[in-house]
Amino acid sequence: MKIVIAAWHLMNMNVGLGRYTKNLIAALGRVDRRHDYEILMPVETTAFFAYENFRYRFCQFPILKRRFWEQVATWLVGPYDLLHFPYDSCVVRKRGKFVVTIHDVKPLLFPHSSNHMSMSKLFKRMFMPRPFEIIDHVITVSKSSQADIVRRLEVPQERVTVIPQGVEHDKFSPRTEFVNPHGQQIPYVLSVAGADPTKNLVSLIDAFSQLPDNVRTRHQLLLIGDIKPQGTIRDLVDERGLTRQVVFTGIISDEKLVRYYQDASVFVFPSLYEGFGLPALEAMACGCPVVCSNTSSLPEVVGDAALMVTPTDVTALEQSIRQVLTDENLRHRLREAGIRQAGKFSWDQTAKETVALYERVVFG
Repeated sequence: MKIVIAAWHLMNMNVGLGRYTKNLIAALGRVDRRHDYEILMPVETTAFFAYENFRYRFCQFPILKRRFWEQVATWLVGPYDLLHFPYDSCVVRKRGKFVVTIHDVKPLLFPHSSNHMSMSKLFKRMFMPRPFEIIDHVITVSKSSQADIVRRLEVPQERVTVIPQGVEHDKFSPRTEFVNPHGQQIPYVLSVAGADPTKNLVSLIDAFSQLPDNVRTRHQLLLIGDIKPQGTIRDLVDERGLTRQVVFTGIISDEKLVRYYQDASVFVFPSLYEGFGLPALEAMACGCPVVCSNTSSLPEVVGDAALMVTPTDVTALEQSIRQVLTDENLRHRLREAGIRQAGKFSWDQTAKETVALYERVVFG
């Protein structure tokens, strides 16, 4: 079977869809030597996974726009048994079976939270009033997202398969010895999020500001992600008098991220909506206690290994953070439970389930 994967997002393989695509391709190479894979990439780079049954094709055009690239590149590659877009989009014409991964429907649920075009507008723009007549099957990453896709996009449930993401356990693992390369001396509360309003950093900052003085003054709040120097989040920090206690790290390497997870007193993830919620799982894999939202996909991802709260309940969020910071026994229990929970997720398992789905779609 010839499988083509459109790997546009490998141009930025350390975040979001690029990270998912990179980890999926790497794991497919480890677990599947029976089928032939053709990986389409928009820019020339070194083939980073050298497998005998993998071929990398660098498809470059004068117009380097994704909507144009994905239509032309997937047609020029020739006949295939199955084409997989590991992100939500569609082709106008296909030359075999077609599978799409839809990670969530956030653009439809929170239309004002993103500059990205909603899926419904995208499909209309591409002159496809009925895209699911072209798409043979949808992969999604959680039962929560599956329910949203079935309800919001009106896709039959039998055409939507849940295949969870995995954890890079060779990278995200508990600390074996104390190292402090980032020079962080003060204990800290950690969160990973950009300025997207659905990440709900406003509630986190308010909760941190409401911690008792004897707790708050002994900790810093570290925010990892692309947060602009001027904007709502930084203005709120100033208003709450937390300028010296809140640290904005910007975008950092995975190596630094792992160390931050390993050394944090607690990881807080108060997101309003997640298709999966990988940061919470990565924090657990590193042995970091987790406080997170009880919404969307997070309950099925973290199980009973985290303290969960209603994300807009600032009082409950503050209480949970304070509990973890002041109760050493609770921190220990959450660490151990989190490591066990994260151990249930691996990219190799994700790849095995994906191959099984490919075979089911092609062969029935």
